[in-house]
Amino acid sequence: MEEFEKTLTRQQAAIEAERCLYCYDAPCQAKCPAHVPVPEFIQSIRSGNLHGARTLLQSAHPFIETCGRICPEEAFCQSVCTRSKIDAPLRIRELHRFVTDSTDPSDRMELPEVTLGKVAIIGAGPAGLACARELRVRGFSCDVFETRQVGGVPSQEVSTHRYPREVDEREVRFLTSTFAAHVRTERVTDLKPLVAGYEAVFVATGLPSESDMNVEGTELVGVYHARELLRKMKSGAISGAGNRVGVIGGGNVAIEVASMLREEDPTRDVTVVYRRGIKELKAFKKEIEEATEIGVTYQFLAIPDKIVGSQHVEGLQVTQAHLCGEDESGRCSFEPLPGSSFIIPLDTVVVAIGQRVDEGVFPGLVRSDSGLISVGENMQTSMPGVYAGGDAIHGAQTVVEAVRDGKKAAEQIAAFVAGGK
Repeated sequence: MEEFEKTLTRQQAAIEAERCLYCYDAPCQAKCPAHVPVPEFIQSIRSGNLHGARTLLQSAHPFIETCGRICPEEAFCQSVCTRSKIDAPLRIRELHRFVTDSTDPSDRMELPEVTLGKVAIIGAGPAGLACARELRVRGFSCDVFETRQVGGVPSQEVSTHRYPREVDEREVRFLTSTFAAHVRTERVTDLKPLVAGYEAVFVATGLPSESDMNVEGTELVGVYHARELLRKMKSGAISGAGNRVGVIGGGNVAIEVASMLREEDPTRDVTVVYRRGIKELKAFKKEIEEATEIGVTYQFLAIPDKIVGSQHVEGLQVTQAHLCGEDESGRCSFEPLPGSSFIIPLDTVVVAIGQRVDEGVFPGLVRSDSGLISVGENMQTSMPGVYAGGDAIHGAQTVVEAVRDGKKAAEQIAAFVAGGK
């Protein structure tokens, strides 16, 4: 299946780059969590210096291939583009992708000698690898611990339709071979041995567990957790999903798994079941549009009551809802309409209602009420020398936000070591 979005041609990129106003104190750069020098890399495109444009992108963060394809520009740089006051915002992410698709990562990077000791990084996703990159260029050696596929959520769970495997592998291979001394596959549950053996530790384990739905029928054959199913499909395994699939949830993971199920079998009926309306969907607008384009449908204002079936899923009983006042998050709340229950015929139900941390690991770390790891402004946990970032401290967030955390943690770790711990 062809990708939704094609890379801009050189001519299209040149025309788009000409539209940039090169703002002083550019709002697009300020809005980017990784502070990509947007006007500068666009100026390099305009002058034809694509290698220079790539160097500028790489100076900001390591996951430029990834962000050139899946970063939600509608939430960051493009949302504040000054050009939108004249006609339309610049297609910043598409210019970003044009650069990464038109150039190759450098085979050689001048790195300093390792003089500042070793740091242990637990988790090889965007936050962990961003931290490894920043520490290595400062003179540290980094051992990265990862029990799953290196690269985190983009590598494990994002559709190859949006993020081709060859692009993913190229970027991850470059990052690990250049900035990680070792990638270790052992599972870490106790931090004390690492604290004793390394200058510092950075925890970037993400949200490895998935939230369960408290309704009858979740034990039936044909019920899946979304991220587990995404990893299974991304790895090339047959998903086992049937012909009529209901995906429960309204976030990016729900839309992602619905899209992948349609891509796997375009004849499959895939319906996203959500208890609020379309305006309340938490997924990014572009992902919703792309899912709709390939045939994903929606059942809004539907509250799941129970999964119906004897041994295998036969349907999902829901109650019709109506929207009412705002809740604590600022979104419209919902209430069930009495006597409005009905059954959606299904043979597969995918639960995509959120992720959570694994609270059975890392004893001694203080956590929030929701189980997230608590850190101070310097990203240090309650255990001296142990830092944390990414989804493990914030909850689900984007790749570029995780990169921001990895960069900040590296800065704080370097200061910690320089100060004699």
